[in-house]
Amino acid sequence: MSGQNTMATSILSQTSKMPCPSISLDAELCKTGSKLAKHEGTVCNSCYALRGNYRLKSVKKSMENRLKFMNSPEFIPKMVSLLDIYRWFRWFDSGDIQSQKMGENIIAICELTPWCNHWIPSKEYKWWKDIKNNKDEPSNAIVRISTPSHNNKPIKNFKYTSTTFEYKNNNPAYTGFECSAYKNKKLYGKHECGDCRACWNKDISNIAYPKS
Repeated sequence: MSGQNTMATSILSQTSKMPCPSISLDAELCKTGSKLAKHEGTVCNSCYALRGNYRLKSVKKSMENRLKFMNSPEFIPKMVSLLDIYRWFRWFDSGDIQSQKMGENIIAICELTPWCNHWIPSKEYKWWKDIKNNKDEPSNAIVRISTPSHNNKPIKNFKYTSTTFEYKNNNPAYTGFECSAYKNKKLYGKHECGDCRACWNKDISNIAYPKS
């Protein structure tokens, strides 16, 4: 069990606001996000994963090791084993899928862990479109495609999406469910999910995040 715990610590990540573990890759390596980050007004230009602790050498080294792991033959069986005790999981508190194959492997892991609910946020529209054309999304997994810029309408042709918005009249991005973590920050001074699981909920088409 101690070996399993050590492996989980090195592979999984835990953010302060999330009710579950996650896994992170270097946001500078995002295929779409790294391009968006160069342009003002995009979500990625102000990405939290491009600053703070995510820039520490030790953290970047851990994310480098995770990328090697996620591209290795051990990725699927080891992740299934690591998720044995979890009922909720978020993919990518930092970063995004690096290839269509990685996305397909993640879906395979979701299928092999029916006890765990998976939330997969992403901006890699083309890869996920191709994946969905070839395979149905498991009932315990939700891929939420997020808009590239603030105040944009949800991305078309995807059932589950997320947007970021500013509080102003008739904002097309302010649709669906407003993120509870931001509400909790305003009400209680804590930016955390609490007991909210809306991002995993397939009854909610769009999650709207206030621009931070």
